[in-house]
Amino acid sequence: MHRLLGWLGPLFFLLAALSLPGAALADEPSRAALVVQFADDQVETRCITFDEEITGADLLLTYSGYDTIVDASSGLGISVCQIETEGCLYPAEHCFCQCMGGGDCAYWNYFYREPGSDQWTYSALGAVLRKVQHGSIEAWVWGDGTTPPAFSGTFESICPPPTAEPTATSEPPTPIPTAISTLPASPQPPEPTPTPLPSATAAPTTPAPIQTPAPTTAQPLTSYWPFGLMLIGLALVALWVRSRRGV
Repeated sequence: MHRLLGWLGPLFFLLAALSLPGAALADEPSRAALVVQFADDQVETRCITFDEEITGADLLLTYSGYDTIVDASSGLGISVCQIETEGCLYPAEHCFCQCMGGGDCAYWNYFYREPGSDQWTYSALGAVLRKVQHGSIEAWVWGDGTTPPAFSGTFESICPPPTAEPTATSEPPTPIPTAISTLPASPQPPEPTPTPLPSATAAPTTPAPIQTPAPTTAQPLTSYWPFGLMLIGLALVALWVRSRRGV
């Protein structure tokens, strides 16, 4: 009994939690903002909708729609070599072709902002290990990895809240004016005086014939022989029981 009560308690709280209004929102798709900053400081933003758990790599490669070249042999899973026409043409070039000499280094580096935060964080773990959250801002910047994105807007500026569609209101029908005739009314002929009709004589009614009930047919005695045999059998059993008691 105690074990049954121990199971019913958590089950009750689980059902109560599922009945809350917030539980109905759990099935709604999530959204994340994507920022891509190119070498000429051109910044593009996109609002991405997803309905499953995705990584930063999934957001860029699968959901963003950008033409992307990656190097999958990196120790961090993948390295982004080129987005659209910005970057290195791997494998004809090294994925970090702009960092091979002794000058300035430029490559695609990954930043993010947690939901509700206004601070950029450089993702040192790479895009494959980064789990995208609803309301976050994910950014790819062509630079040296030390300069955060120039975008300073909010998540809502990229992904505005969905607005309810206006409901159509039906206008009352416009009344159609009724045409009024202006022609003179023609004189009506006098109504004829009704002639009294002779009173109708009721026809003699014929009495309905009296129906005589059909005589009932007596059941033949032969239909009762099974019942008689049963009574005789019961009587014999009673006599046998009584004789056994007298012994």
